[in-house]
Amino acid sequence: MTSPPNPSLDAARPAANATVHASAGTGKTWLLVTRLVRLLLDGAEPGRILAVTFTRKAAAEMLERLTERLRLLATVPDADLDPLLAQMGVAPEPELRRQARRLYETLLRADFNLRATTFHSVCQEILQRFPLEAGVPPGFELLEAEGDARDAAWDALYAEATAAPEGDIGRALDTLMDGCGGLGSVQTALGSFLAHRIDWWAYTDGRDDPAAWAGERLREQLDIDADSDPERSFFNDLTCQRLQQFRDLLLLHPTATHKKQAAAIAAALNTGTPAPARIEALWPALLTQKGEPLSRKASKTLESKLGADGMERLLELHTQLCEQFLDLLDARQRRANWQLNRAWYHAGARLLEQFQAIKRNQRQLDFSDLEWHAYQLLNRSEQAHWVQYKLDNRIDHLLVDEFQDTNPTQWRLLLPLLEELAAGSERPRSVFLVGDEKQSIYRFRRADSRLLGAASQWLEQHLASRRHSLTHSRRSAAAVIDCVNRVFAQPELRSRMPHFEPHGTFHPDLWGRVEVLPLIQPGTVDEDGEEQPASDASTLRDPLRQPRELPLDERYYREGRQAAERIQTLIAGGCLLEEGDRARPVRYGDILILLRSRTHAADYERALRDAGIPCLGTSRGALLDSLEARDLEALLQTLIAPHNNLALAQVLRSPLFAATDADLVRLAGLKQGDWMARLSALADDPATPEALRRAADCLPRWGERVGRLPVHDLLDRIFFEGDVLARYAAATPTALRPQVLANLQRFLELALEIDSGRYPSLPRFLQQLSRLRERSDEAPDDAPPAAGDRVRMLTIHGAKGLEAPVVLLLDAAAAERDRSAWQALVDWPASEARPSYFLLNPGQARRDRISRDWQAAQQQAETREDANLLYVALTRARQLLIVSGTAPARGSGSGWHGLIRTGLAPETEALDTPLVLETGVAPAAAASVATPAGAEPPAPDPRLARPLELSLPRDRLAPSRGNETIADSEGFDADGRLRGQAVHLLLEWLSAPAPITAGIALQRLAAWAGRDAGEDDLQAWLAEARAVLAHPGLADLFDPARYETAWKEMPLHYLDNGVLVEGIVDRLVRRADRLLLIDYKTHRLGTAPAAQHAASFQGQMRYYAAGARRLWPQLPIECGILYTHSRELVLLDID
Repeated sequence: MTSPPNPSLDAARPAANATVHASAGTGKTWLLVTRLVRLLLDGAEPGRILAVTFTRKAAAEMLERLTERLRLLATVPDADLDPLLAQMGVAPEPELRRQARRLYETLLRADFNLRATTFHSVCQEILQRFPLEAGVPPGFELLEAEGDARDAAWDALYAEATAAPEGDIGRALDTLMDGCGGLGSVQTALGSFLAHRIDWWAYTDGRDDPAAWAGERLREQLDIDADSDPERSFFNDLTCQRLQQFRDLLLLHPTATHKKQAAAIAAALNTGTPAPARIEALWPALLTQKGEPLSRKASKTLESKLGADGMERLLELHTQLCEQFLDLLDARQRRANWQLNRAWYHAGARLLEQFQAIKRNQRQLDFSDLEWHAYQLLNRSEQAHWVQYKLDNRIDHLLVDEFQDTNPTQWRLLLPLLEELAAGSERPRSVFLVGDEKQSIYRFRRADSRLLGAASQWLEQHLASRRHSLTHSRRSAAAVIDCVNRVFAQPELRSRMPHFEPHGTFHPDLWGRVEVLPLIQPGTVDEDGEEQPASDASTLRDPLRQPRELPLDERYYREGRQAAERIQTLIAGGCLLEEGDRARPVRYGDILILLRSRTHAADYERALRDAGIPCLGTSRGALLDSLEARDLEALLQTLIAPHNNLALAQVLRSPLFAATDADLVRLAGLKQGDWMARLSALADDPATPEALRRAADCLPRWGERVGRLPVHDLLDRIFFEGDVLARYAAATPTALRPQVLANLQRFLELALEIDSGRYPSLPRFLQQLSRLRERSDEAPDDAPPAAGDRVRMLTIHGAKGLEAPVVLLLDAAAAERDRSAWQALVDWPASEARPSYFLLNPGQARRDRISRDWQAAQQQAETREDANLLYVALTRARQLLIVSGTAPARGSGSGWHGLIRTGLAPETEALDTPLVLETGVAPAAAASVATPAGAEPPAPDPRLARPLELSLPRDRLAPSRGNETIADSEGFDADGRLRGQAVHLLLEWLSAPAPITAGIALQRLAAWAGRDAGEDDLQAWLAEARAVLAHPGLADLFDPARYETAWKEMPLHYLDNGVLVEGIVDRLVRRADRLLLIDYKTHRLGTAPAAQHAASFQGQMRYYAAGARRLWPQLPIECGILYTHSRELVLLDID
């Protein structure tokens, strides 16, 4: 139970304030849990410890690991306890051993639990405690999916602009349409404004008119003089003189090009032309179409025409005029961007107002609201110090995990708490931050990796904190770590990741291997993956007879096939993985495929599927597009609209009924009515196929329950009666079966989730499904299969925090793309209380020099994050890392693939062969887990794989229904249905193995009947049931001492010559020597003898006895009718 020495144990000391910069796989979670254990050992109260991370899953895992560690301390043998304590840096002592043993119970019995939670949960808790101080609705509801509110805000914005086209919003949208070049870019720009609403609130905090203030602030930053006209001022006397002189010099060497340029200058000097037209006219005389200065160089020809002085003057004028002209264009562009941003501020602020109003009217807060209101409460409100004081009294020890994912708002949330800790206290208090700048990959969520360094520096200055670096991996083999070191030692990546320190590993002898596969080269292929010959462009095609053949770009499918072949080789070749001192063959579940993005995931999934490799895909929001979900949706459409022939056809062909094409052709061939009517007509025809007869039986029955059952209950009944899971399992290939079954269960869960489980109508449920399908960001994902040996395919972002023995990094040659156009450009320095700038980032051609500089700074951050993404991908692997990529169709870049290959073999030029780095010794087959000797297990009987041929019963028989309305020629009561149900329930409750009291039974009965418990009828029914149970002559039925087992309300279902018999036996009593089947009757018999009345139930009880005899063929069976009012038991002759 020992481990290698841990150099980070100093950071786990309870009294130490520490920041830990933990590289991937170095055991940061173990260290964090160790810190928690040592805090508890040091006497810290669980309720005064706050551990914060970024996801609910991570918080739950942290608490689970802590609980498991404490349980281990409480239960290990005495001989193993000291090594466990020493492993955590604790010197064992008798009292400390006793305390360690008690920690598990201490945590479980604490009045206030240790809180392992997320930032958003902390904010939510603060706002729930102080709603009035924060200005939020008490009892607010958390809005996790904001799509509806966002759509409603857009509708309100469009409606306002439509109602007043000349109003502020109408003009702002017109400006955005012109400046952004279309509706799509406008929606992108305003969507980005909404996504960065916290940055906007912080940027304009305290301003009466945020949009106007932001516009004026941007004018100052862009150095714009609102009163000047740069186009008019450009054509001053001096510039005109220079242009005239430049034109004259050009004409001294009158080439065709110089003549055109001279003409352009002459047009620009025409004072009767508007200034914008003069600018456009001058452009070709000075700049290329790309906006770069024309190339002019000294030459002997030019010197002979103009003389040496003239040539020198021409070149001088060209340089001066180009600089002036570029300054003019930049000033014009800055002015245009200022106007565009002013419109963006006004429209974005109004969209945000509508969005907030919609949520406010529904008393809802989203995650951004939680952060902002909590930030305001702790930093800006009048009650800030009082709230900080209240929170400070509850938090003595603060631990934050994954700090590199913190955003500026969250840092500003923590700062008041840290300042309180720094102010000093009589109580022991501490701070512990864990993070890694190299793993900061969530910039699109406003995460800022600079904050980890800023927080470390702040803690060092104010709390004497120490910085600890962890660089030795407890996860990866030496080959993987070697690869990481070599790749990030290259100058290109060193500049992106300047704080990278060479890594080591605690597993230097563990076998490891890194493979870099050759790039998949461009080329067109046929459907079988074979290269296609180039088409003959000289041959004319008849478009009426011959379809146009488009070449298929199957590069990524081919890369997927290459990965599939490598996986199959690993599985079939018996590649062994080490586990401790043993080895075992690699399994599909050991393999993790990582993708940079989901762009080509479908091609990779198809390749794996074609190769028969079970895979859990990375498709996002794909549940509703799966075939099984489409089938269920078509079924529900059919139930509410039976005339929808297309939906019905899909349902019939689905595994639910498995109708053949011939079945559908037969259905389509009938002429009368819609398909549902035709299906009903075929139900009575003996020649009708089984699938159609079954559909004709089930669909009307399910349709009758629409509107009477909630959607979830309806689906649950369909799943049960239709045997949905078993039918889909039988129809699905083995590799896909777990995913399909999981998706079916997930679809069933949606019925409870939509409308927060408020039981929507079926049309409403279907409408919500359509809405979710349209929103990819809110559509439900494929459900994770419950279990199974399968390859996992994830994006690198989705795999953060995971690891696998075998990792395949695909699409590694993808090039970085600039996706910043029409996005918010924001910079919020860690040391500042608000962003330094907030503007719309225009397209590449529309950027001025200032916004270009700001964009360059942002691009550097993007480049750093791209390197971080590569680092995260490489460090997921434990033993085997395989890298592949696809060469771009155009260009020569090779992205990460080239960086990895160059890092491993800088001098290797052969790109068509795999590159391998291997360390350690691969485990031999002899070291693997021993296989039990003896014969192989027998193969299953092939007959077991055949589907069962089950025919649907043509008739149903419910024996009890024939006796529901018995003629009463003697005048007995046959009208007490409510009384009968009530007495049945009371007998069931009062005769249970753990019977309830009479008073509780009466209260239950009153609730069931919707009546008052004091009513005479209810009292009489209770007395009747109690009298039955207390009657000495009926003790054989109700006294547990007189029988072995008794069942109440026992259902019976069996086939009798093709007829389905179904019923419910009120009470079945098993004794050692016989079975008693009892049916309760609550009739008032009047003068009729009980035996005469009971005889009418003889046929019903014979059917019940026949069913029971199939279950207990060795026991004699007696049947009887128990009249509860008279407490008479009449035994029937059933033979």
